[in-house]
Amino acid sequence: MMNMQMFLYRVMATMVLAGCCAMPAAGEEDMAVVEVTVVKVYGSTSEYLDKFSAIIEVVKKHEPRAEVTVYQAAFAGTMYGQIHIQTRYPSFAALAAANPKIVADPEHDRAVEELAAVKREILSHYMLRDKTPK
Repeated sequence: MMNMQMFLYRVMATMVLAGCCAMPAAGEEDMAVVEVTVVKVYGSTSEYLDKFSAIIEVVKKHEPRAEVTVYQAAFAGTMYGQIHIQTRYPSFAALAAANPKIVADPEHDRAVEELAAVKREILSHYMLRDKTPK
């Protein structure tokens, strides 16, 4: 099951990168992009967060400019307690360059396997482009 999850994650990441990063619109090459993952943890949230720190280390190793922020939903009705992981990259190019290195890193595989010990479900995974008016 875990190998299938990792395979699907890598396929999804490749498709997102191919679709989003292949041809940014004029003037958007240097705009930030944010990768967001929403996770419902059925086990220990603190254990999940402790284990997730290894993923953050791998991301920072391959893209030191990336900013990883982890939030937990509060006052959120049915979303209460869900974990929202936001990874901000300085540009599409930075994301496209870092992602293959991140998913190929053996430390990433180990960290994902460690996370499998905590029962959780990835509810969504998507990208946001910075469109803040200047």
